[in-house]
Amino acid sequence: MVRYWCRCAQESAWPGVSNDGPTPMTRYPRLLLPLALLLAGCEIDNAAYMIEGKDHALTISREKPYFWSDQYEMDVIVSRMPSCQRRYDMKPARLTTAFVTVFEGGEPNRYLLRQGSSRWYAVNTNDCVFAVIQKPQVEPPVIGVFRDQGEQFTFVRSKQAEASGAR
Repeated sequence: MVRYWCRCAQESAWPGVSNDGPTPMTRYPRLLLPLALLLAGCEIDNAAYMIEGKDHALTISREKPYFWSDQYEMDVIVSRMPSCQRRYDMKPARLTTAFVTVFEGGEPNRYLLRQGSSRWYAVNTNDCVFAVIQKPQVEPPVIGVFRDQGEQFTFVRSKQAEASGAR
């Protein structure tokens, strides 16, 4: 009979020690399984409104950190490469109201964002500036909406913007 002197041997060379029990390779996956189940409900979605190609865009990122979460954590990424790119936090939004409407801002490269039905933000892509604002007196023309379409979070252009040829 051949006696092996290494840990990976089929038979242990050490008296009273058996290789039949759990090894570290079988023990760790059992510990990681509950952790994987906790993270299984995590959702991270991104959608972009491409203004002038991929280097000039507004991107909304929403994250549902746990399967039991009842709201999304939301961010807007303002990008005009190579000059600037910045990420700003938006208020968390309920699962049912996690949509963002994009409006014309009245100036080139200026946009207004309405999160849900009441939170307003101003974004300027010239220098990647972001600010919380009050509701405008007159609602500007709609460019589109970041929302769920089917099972995918995406930017959907408005019919008005498509008809007018707005970017």
